[in-house]
Amino acid sequence: MAYIPVWYFGPMSSTSGAVLAFKKEILSGTSSNQILKDQTANELVFAVVGHVGSGTTFIAEALSNLLTKEGYSVELLKARKVIVKWARENGQPQGDPGRDLASTRSLQDWGDAMRKADTTAVARALVEEIRLSRARMQSIQDPGTSVIPPDGKPRAYIIDAIRHPAEVHLLRSLYRNAFALIGAVCQEDIRLTRLQRTKFRDAGETAIKKFMERDNKDQDPDKKHGQRVSDAFHLADFFIDNSEERHIKKNNQTLENPLWRVDEHLLRLVRIITHAKVERPTSSETAMHAAYGAQMRSACLSRQVGAALIDATGNIVSTGANEVPAAGGGVYAQASDDIKPKNDHRCAFRDTIYCSNTKEQHQIIEEILEFFEAETKLTLADRAKLKKKLRDSSKVGSLLEFSRAVHAEMDALLSAARQGKSPQGCRLFATTYPCHYCARHIVSAGIDEVQYIEPYPKSQALHLHGDSITHSAQDWKPPSAGGDTVLFRPFTGVAPRLYWRAFLKDRELKSKDDGSFSMGEPDWGTVWDISKLSYAELEAKLLTKEPAGE
Repeated sequence: MAYIPVWYFGPMSSTSGAVLAFKKEILSGTSSNQILKDQTANELVFAVVGHVGSGTTFIAEALSNLLTKEGYSVELLKARKVIVKWARENGQPQGDPGRDLASTRSLQDWGDAMRKADTTAVARALVEEIRLSRARMQSIQDPGTSVIPPDGKPRAYIIDAIRHPAEVHLLRSLYRNAFALIGAVCQEDIRLTRLQRTKFRDAGETAIKKFMERDNKDQDPDKKHGQRVSDAFHLADFFIDNSEERHIKKNNQTLENPLWRVDEHLLRLVRIITHAKVERPTSSETAMHAAYGAQMRSACLSRQVGAALIDATGNIVSTGANEVPAAGGGVYAQASDDIKPKNDHRCAFRDTIYCSNTKEQHQIIEEILEFFEAETKLTLADRAKLKKKLRDSSKVGSLLEFSRAVHAEMDALLSAARQGKSPQGCRLFATTYPCHYCARHIVSAGIDEVQYIEPYPKSQALHLHGDSITHSAQDWKPPSAGGDTVLFRPFTGVAPRLYWRAFLKDRELKSKDDGSFSMGEPDWGTVWDISKLSYAELEAKLLTKEPAGE
């Protein structure tokens, strides 16, 4: 039984002018935390994102099996299904979608068309599938448009697969802490080989590569509703490497591949969610989280980037952010604090706020247009069209050298140097793939490996330094061990956005009597919980008089 004091604010005092307050005790037979826990939906929503050939379907099915073993009722939802349904309703020519290169291209065309009016259209259709699935599980035959509240039983919905960042944003905004996006990592050459020998075996290598480019990201900057897998991929909560094949052939036998660890990594994610055992971050996860924290210091008008340098034993050597350098060492993000106050001359805080790099790009484009105008007659419409094309589709729009900021990777390297620490043999974790300027300094500094989350298409790192940089981990040896290439590879594991939810100690882990291990229950629910009710409904629930009980 609990006595809950509630204050009611009344009229203003005629003498003092103060607002009068009155306290009333509400008798409740249930504690507040139990009231909230009783309204937990107990549902999880997962989505998988990955480039064609990365094995999103395989990962979705493997996760389904693991969650089923944990007692969840699981529903696998195919994005392809809702796209095909839309295509049929809109009179698109029908075939066997997704069975070969041509039909898969058609499926992508339908998805693009479906997203044209609303970039979240596919996700909204999948939300409807989740709603209908919940109704079926509760034996509701014809739910119509009525609300289908969760019944509190453990359920999981797995979406295969996400193709656009707007889909991620909708699902994350709707399902909040109960949503997790899984990114399927797979090397490009391995994806090509898989597609050649299975799904697209009747297509040529050139056609497959062209399709993979579109799958990665539609090149037309005006096509906001197109394939934007790369833009969605880096929004993942958990990254898993699916580059290894599950089975290998040896002496005419099919054997389990000892390097295949997809189930192991997915099981770790499930244990993190269910608290089946204590899980704590790897050194790589901690390093990327440090890089993510460092990027928040940046006030750059273009983008925030963070980097962290760790040594061979996982100790953080330094961090960096893309920021304007300050005299005396470091950048303004570090120098302008309580210890060493300075005037802040970053772009975002100067008298006239503008991006130096974009301004210079604009001036270069204007000079090019003036040259064209001197040679030919350009209409205002042609001039505007050419200007946009130069900005969005030419290398002029990719120029980097006019930025005032030190890049995050360089800031981390220079920070280590100022402390007298050698970066040789270290690993560098960056929130974004390094540009070609940073790449050459990374190689020169003696870094063994770079891990990143967000791709950076402007980078020419591999093109310019293919002799010293590789994207393939197969048979790779770090330079500190005698190898001749620095490995640039996507990060795998718990992403920074999930770090707090994954590793927060929210419950007792030992017996108070003898200190033995005991996995307790959190007093206020888990960090994965969402309520069946809105906060306004919960307010009313908390203020409702309940019987005190026996």
